[in-house]
Amino acid sequence: MVKLGSTDNKPKVVLLLSLATSIVLDVLFLSGALLTNVSRGETAYTHVDMAAGSIFVFVISMIISLSLWPRITEWIENRETNNKIPD
Repeated sequence: MVKLGSTDNKPKVVLLLSLATSIVLDVLFLSGALLTNVSRGETAYTHVDMAAGSIFVFVISMIISLSLWPRITEWIENRETNNKIPD
């Protein structure tokens, strides 16, 4: 059974998972924007576009991941309990 800690630590775990998810998505967004700029002869996106886009991606992904990770962590913790065969 997967234990993510006591119930007091769950908000911290969810926040850390959400931050990690948002940072990974932000890095993917920035690398896609930079690769687009490099692959074209001219500048496709300005620095302001990339900064504003990365802030937008970070905020939206934080909102979504903060709503999804609590459900995912509960599902992971309860998965083994639900799969047990009753005696």
